[in-house]
Amino acid sequence: MSGPRGEEGKAPPKLFVVYDGECNLCLATAAKLQQIDTVSTLEWVTLQSLISGETKPWPAIAGVEPAQLAARMHVTDEQGRVFEGADAVLRLLRDVPSLRWLGIVGEWPGFRGVSRWLYRLVARYRYQLFGKNESCADGVCTLPRTKPSDGGK
Repeated sequence: MSGPRGEEGKAPPKLFVVYDGECNLCLATAAKLQQIDTVSTLEWVTLQSLISGETKPWPAIAGVEPAQLAARMHVTDEQGRVFEGADAVLRLLRDVPSLRWLGIVGEWPGFRGVSRWLYRLVARYRYQLFGKNESCADGVCTLPRTKPSDGGK
């Protein structure tokens, strides 16, 4: 389960993740991160729901142009900091205890430039590489089911 293991009596930090709800890679990554423990509570928002107006933008994301939202993933924290593209991925990696080291190494000089270049390449060709999910055509996106429903029991 994606969820925090906060200290007793203290609310865990919250991160808002804006991702492309039509990108199969993005959907799969979001689904996987929802299944594992993270330090912060992750709030998932599709760029399609922001663009359509279904989800109201919060202050940290309100000034980001729709074209920028569509070009790369965005992560914001409660302090209003915005992480984009590879920096957003590295921020999320640092939030997963078992992958924290990757987030740290990815920021080292040399690695940061490579991670940004690689992110831009994958982001630009994400539909060709991983396919496109048309489930967001009406502005409402859903993550793929990862485990069977218990039928409301």
